[in-house]
Amino acid sequence: MRGHPAPGHLVVSLLAAGPPGWAWVPNHCRPPIEAVCNFVCDCQDCSDEAQCGYHGALPAPDTPFTCDFEQDSCGWRDISTSGYSWLRGRAGAEREGPGPHSDHTLGTDLGWYMAVGTHRGKEVATAALRSPVLREAAPTCQLRLWHYTASGGACPGPCAPGRVGGALRGGTGEARGLQQRLGGTPKEGLGSQGSSQPAGCGRQQGLELLQAPKADAAELRLELTHGAETLTLWQSSGPWGPGWQELVVATGRIQGDFRITFFATRNATHRGAVALDDVVFWGCGLPTPQAHCALGHHHCRNGACVEPHQLCDGEDNCGDSSDESPPACSHHMATDFETGLGPWSHSEGWARNRSTGGPGCPTWPRRDHSRNSARGSFLVSVAEPSAPAILSSPEFQASGSQNCSLTFYHYLHGSEDGCLQLFLQTHGPRAPQVPILLRRRHGELGAAWVRDRVDIRSEHPFQILLAGQTGPGGVVGLDDLILSDHCKPVPEVSSPAPGLLAPAPGPQPPGPQPQDFCEPGHLSCGDLCVPPEQLCDFQQQCGGGEDEQECGKGQTEAGGAPFLQALPTAGARQRLRGHSVPATVAGTTDFESPEAGGWEDASVGQLQWGRLPAQEGRGLGTDARGAVTGHFLSLQRAWGQLTAEARVLTPALGPSGPHCKLHMAYYFHSHSQGFLALVVVEDSSRELVWQAGGSSSGGWKVHTVLLGARCRPFRLEFVGLVDLDRPGQQGAGVDDVTLRDCSPMASTKEDAGYFMLLDPTDPPARGPGAHLLTQPQTPAAPQECLTFWYHLCGPQIGTLRLVMRQEGEAEKHLWSRSGTQGNHWHQAWATLHHQLGSGAKYQLLFEGLRNGYHGSMALDDLAVRPGPCWAPDHCSFEDSACGFSSGTQGLWRRQANATGHTAWGPHTDHTTETAQGHYMVVDTSPQALPCGHVASLTSEKHRPLAQPACLTFWYHLSVHSPGTLRVHVEEAARQQVLSITAHGGFAWRLGNVDVQAEQAWRVVFEAVAAGMEHSYIALDDLLLQDGPCPRPASCDFEAGLCGWRPLPWPRPGGYSWDWSSGATPSRYSQPPVDHTLGTEAGHFALFETGVLGPGGRVAWLRSQPLPATEASCLHFWYHMGFPEHFYKGELRVLLGSARGQLVVWGVGGHLRHQWLEGQVEVASAEEFQIVFEATLGGQPALGPIALDDVEYLAGQHCQLPAPGQGSRHSAGIHHQRPVDTPGDPGSHTAPPAPQPQPNTAPPLDTQRPQRPPAQTATPRARDGPHPSINTPAIRAGPLLPEACVRHCHQLGGSRGTPRLLRLGMCLGAAPTAQ
Repeated sequence: MRGHPAPGHLVVSLLAAGPPGWAWVPNHCRPPIEAVCNFVCDCQDCSDEAQCGYHGALPAPDTPFTCDFEQDSCGWRDISTSGYSWLRGRAGAEREGPGPHSDHTLGTDLGWYMAVGTHRGKEVATAALRSPVLREAAPTCQLRLWHYTASGGACPGPCAPGRVGGALRGGTGEARGLQQRLGGTPKEGLGSQGSSQPAGCGRQQGLELLQAPKADAAELRLELTHGAETLTLWQSSGPWGPGWQELVVATGRIQGDFRITFFATRNATHRGAVALDDVVFWGCGLPTPQAHCALGHHHCRNGACVEPHQLCDGEDNCGDSSDESPPACSHHMATDFETGLGPWSHSEGWARNRSTGGPGCPTWPRRDHSRNSARGSFLVSVAEPSAPAILSSPEFQASGSQNCSLTFYHYLHGSEDGCLQLFLQTHGPRAPQVPILLRRRHGELGAAWVRDRVDIRSEHPFQILLAGQTGPGGVVGLDDLILSDHCKPVPEVSSPAPGLLAPAPGPQPPGPQPQDFCEPGHLSCGDLCVPPEQLCDFQQQCGGGEDEQECGKGQTEAGGAPFLQALPTAGARQRLRGHSVPATVAGTTDFESPEAGGWEDASVGQLQWGRLPAQEGRGLGTDARGAVTGHFLSLQRAWGQLTAEARVLTPALGPSGPHCKLHMAYYFHSHSQGFLALVVVEDSSRELVWQAGGSSSGGWKVHTVLLGARCRPFRLEFVGLVDLDRPGQQGAGVDDVTLRDCSPMASTKEDAGYFMLLDPTDPPARGPGAHLLTQPQTPAAPQECLTFWYHLCGPQIGTLRLVMRQEGEAEKHLWSRSGTQGNHWHQAWATLHHQLGSGAKYQLLFEGLRNGYHGSMALDDLAVRPGPCWAPDHCSFEDSACGFSSGTQGLWRRQANATGHTAWGPHTDHTTETAQGHYMVVDTSPQALPCGHVASLTSEKHRPLAQPACLTFWYHLSVHSPGTLRVHVEEAARQQVLSITAHGGFAWRLGNVDVQAEQAWRVVFEAVAAGMEHSYIALDDLLLQDGPCPRPASCDFEAGLCGWRPLPWPRPGGYSWDWSSGATPSRYSQPPVDHTLGTEAGHFALFETGVLGPGGRVAWLRSQPLPATEASCLHFWYHMGFPEHFYKGELRVLLGSARGQLVVWGVGGHLRHQWLEGQVEVASAEEFQIVFEATLGGQPALGPIALDDVEYLAGQHCQLPAPGQGSRHSAGIHHQRPVDTPGDPGSHTAPPAPQPQPNTAPPLDTQRPQRPPAQTATPRARDGPHPSINTPAIRAGPLLPEACVRHCHQLGGSRGTPRLLRLGMCLGAAPTAQ
């Protein structure tokens, strides 16, 4: 334990008992005050870290301390002095207004956050939220939080008139797990510019977001108070993106006590909202004392251990400064610019400055690195881009066999065009005279000081040159230049040659130089001046294609075939942009050129992206094309000290067309905590569009990612994390990157289709629903049939309702659907009844009622024809009796039990499971229906069936025997197909009948009374589906969910399982093929856990009630794809009965892209239901859970796998046989380059048949019997075939699949990629 114990405080520490960050002492410990709230668990129960601005629960290794405000405020306290103050609240308390309608943790209106109350004053007011006293932050400490800032007025939509570029995407509170780390909103403190550019700080090139009106402006500010000094860590007055935005700031090393304060300031006219959620402290704890250090590590005076490269690096990593003390660093030459330049000399362009007294530019460093203080000094470049500022070291002796190392800290913030380059200038008669580029950092690295190091070994005397070039509105800074003891100055240091410049190495751009008549930032090509917004926009402006070069996509010949050619240096980017890129074809970046096609590394941690010769690849030996002498983009070691993952980005791109896609080759081999992903960065959002599915141990693989239509500007970013120090040739690489069909003018052979789309996230919904209303219509017949196609999909979608309005009459509900209906188009119809003599007109209203933000609704192909409709395929009785007739007696009636005083009938319906839900019921007591009498309920005519179908329905029988329920199918004659006679109960039960009818037919339900008092028979949820009826609780999901019911739990705001297939691309990840057919046309049940938060929410898929059993076998196949390097989801099997619930099987999610077999033996002494429960095993995770081929074998014991098929080991409450992890779905082994295949996707509008002919699934062979039983087990299914996977942002459907485009326009499916 760090620090000295107080008198009388007995400390017994086990120094080597845990990982760094944990120090153990006996329970009920009372640590000294300096050990409280120091980001280290000194007590066994971590009670010393309770109420410290984060939860005091013991974290896992390498995980942060967090506060999600779900239980309490974690010690954060409002210190406001006015009525404008911070309160802990949640969205459910305020349905309307500009405030968040869901928290960030759970993504629902039940989650909690901190928010400011309503400002009722007439003056400017500030609300302040302060943390408890915190202590001793490590140099790597980062504060991450999510803030919501909304204006009271409307914001321009994406690509809206008056707002050029900058699509407002994401940020609605759903960033989860890996998505939260990779695909959330941009980090405003690190990695992106977090402040607007006021006048005087440089003119921002390119397009800008519209500024929020000053009369309705809010200012947010984050401050750190340490001793007598208060540091402003971050400050911004917008503009604000929609939804929750992530903020990441580095605190730097803080010695002693400090506090964090979040300020929200707004004036009397501001009607907006400010909220905070998910405050996280990353890497803030100092290392704890250890008995022994690893080989080569430094043992600090306080007992902590630090790595060798942390010695004499200008940061207090030990916590007692012993790693920076004179005994260890006396021979190093350090320059902190506090008193001057030291041994360094500079040309014009570098200026020594400090934060206090500096310009008011928001991108200016708010503190130096040496002292972590606003009063500390540093160097900044004030040079123009055309004339870099040069900082020169003394001349050093040849280093010989020793490395002369330079450690330095740099700051690049506020501009994508800022650049810092480090050159080696050798001297001597035989030495090269051209400076050699050793390091280059370019673009936006965030408002933080980033460490770097260069090791130099030279046979000649040399100098080190640091060249800085500022971009418009940006700042390039230097601090703490530390030369190692092997950097020996020559006896007499010579001055640098006057006017020495450091030109960029490599080939110089051919052709004429830019003309003076072009404005700054414009590209000169011939007689044209191309503005910045037309660079890298996938449309050639210059005759030679200079405007489309170095855009992250390579080059093409005139005919469109990729070819290789050396690119000009990145430093010449303002002068030359590249070669011709046709409208629908892009070239391939093969990374053979040093400029890497415009991809720029933006890493700030111990990993970076860089070009690597194939021979140096970890276990590969070739590039993606099999060339031994080739190069590729690879993860490599770096010297940064901030975020661990490495990032590499393209320049600003776009706009792109709907068919834009990225082809690439990649390899990825890592331990469980590694990952490789592709992110699209668009202004205020970061969208995770692809993630490598497990290690590609077989070598290179190829993949295609659909990017779709996007507004300008957007950038592509590869993000990777591997542990290069672990054994096993771990690494990650990318090669042969191609952007194809990205021009907005690109077209395909498919016709355009349109549909109406309701997406509650775009823009974020402010009300409970949306209306689509027709103009007043004149009836053409007493009865008319309205037909339409609808799409209702998503884990939290809500209700779509059809209403008819007639003059002088109340609204008439005609039709409705609630909850997800699967990722497919469905046809529906409703009969309209009119009184022609009245002359009254009518209107039709579609009403979409949301239940959250996860899902979307769509409508297509609305048509009205004279005459009645066929009987509907689905009837829930929520809006009408669906045309059912009970004859002249009228004994059957539609009712609900909303008042609770219904004389007879179930207390709740089956559809909604509430008292407000409707059903059909008949009173079978002797007074209403004498014994033996029959009450009939007859449907309207159903359309003829082209193939056998299954009619399912749910029935409810009273506790007292009500008699018999008979089902007849009436075609040419009436035929009884089912008879149900049983004692009732308190549950709805599923019934089904197989139907074959080549002519129009009806279904007739007959209730035959038994003469019992207080008896009844009820019906609900009739559904007609193609294919034969399955056995109870069994389903292959080819025609739907069978009797399995997706149940949001808990209500309200719950999430549902869905129904989908690999051929219907979705915004949620899913398996590419099913298990039944083994193809992308097959279907499965699916749940995406990325919508869940860490609050313990679950989603249920529940069977029909099943009779008691002594032993029965539940057999199923499941598919899980979780990034287990972060978190995991869980799939459980529960048995529910009147006695409660029992978990009988469970498995944690693994990154395995294949179907696994599961089975569990169940037993129950009473009627029960089986529940598949999807939940989280830790923090939020982005990953699917899918089910297929569920079989309930009543009365049969489970058979275990035959011996010899793999070892089994205990895992949770089941046994599992591990399998090798296959490659990523949709990928196959390289080097063969991806070839476009004929487009076999269905058209995207709905002018086609609904469903292809049903396919018969061949049951897969089961393993032989095994002598032991009663042990749940799973086994690996066959590896996924190399199926063609369509990559298309579609809502999905075999009958036409709409894309998720903001304007609701579908331009066809993308060509199949193999």
